[in-house]
Amino acid sequence: PIQVHAFPDQAAANAALRDGSVDAVVVDNQLIGFTDIPDVLSSLVQASARNVAVTALLDRHHVPQDERDAANDPTPLTLAVLQPAPPHRGENAAVAFVGVLLLYGQLFGYGIWVASGVIEEKASRVVEMLLSAIRPKQLLLGKIIGIGTLGLAQLIVISSFAIGLAFATNAIDVSSSAFGAAGLVIGWFILGFAFYATLFAAAGSLVTRMEELQNVIVPINLTILVSFFISIGALQDPNGRLQVIASILPTSSALAMPVRIVLGAAPAWQILVSLVALVGSTVLLVPFAARLYSGAVLRTRGRVRIREAWRAAE
Repeated sequence: PIQVHAFPDQAAANAALRDGSVDAVVVDNQLIGFTDIPDVLSSLVQASARNVAVTALLDRHHVPQDERDAANDPTPLTLAVLQPAPPHRGENAAVAFVGVLLLYGQLFGYGIWVASGVIEEKASRVVEMLLSAIRPKQLLLGKIIGIGTLGLAQLIVISSFAIGLAFATNAIDVSSSAFGAAGLVIGWFILGFAFYATLFAAAGSLVTRMEELQNVIVPINLTILVSFFISIGALQDPNGRLQVIASILPTSSALAMPVRIVLGAAPAWQILVSLVALVGSTVLLVPFAARLYSGAVLRTRGRVRIREAWRAAE
């Protein structure tokens, strides 16, 4: 608590400051300290000085008591916003964070699995027997669908466990946020995996050893990693220009758009454009990747350049 002392003159007040009896003194319109004045003390004294000045002014003009009370205790301002934040924003942000982590892990992990599977088939010459029975495009799509199904099954198991845990601990409103987010994660995983796995499969067909794989998939890895960090940024600013652009571009929408949807920041037209762009890009990418795959998958002597693989498939 603050204690107030009166001194007969400024000399006595200064002496009290020097021996540490007081922290500050008020003389006329000055607040004086010995070496410094604590911020908290300064704020309290300033507020008290304002109250004394206001009271003196009211006394001078003989203001009635009811008006004094109104001046000293004004009606507080009501709070309003032009665009209210969505309900349960903190809860939704937590759900979105978990969702984007799952998406990142699944897209990256199972994409690598696709590329590794292609290399193993090339190294063991199994691909030669397979291509004697089916076309390269069919083999490529079969591998993507097969591994993607495993990834989807694992994602469903993880999502179910997370929802069950949230239900048991009452961490979130399971009836709305959790089921909606789980559906978004599963849906965008299917679309994102189809896009990225096609790239991973084409990249894997260009090399013959696992040691060479990291070099050819660096651009894909960087794209996924950058998309992940942009998506994390969307948790704080879902309507930022970078986040909006990333949620529409097919190279990053699988990670960025679900976050914006869960936070209620993505209008319907942006979601539609994002879906069309991602699906359309995947449809266009499959024939391109299939041609590279066809031209490179049977070449087992070292790394194949993209141009060489393209020409070999003619």
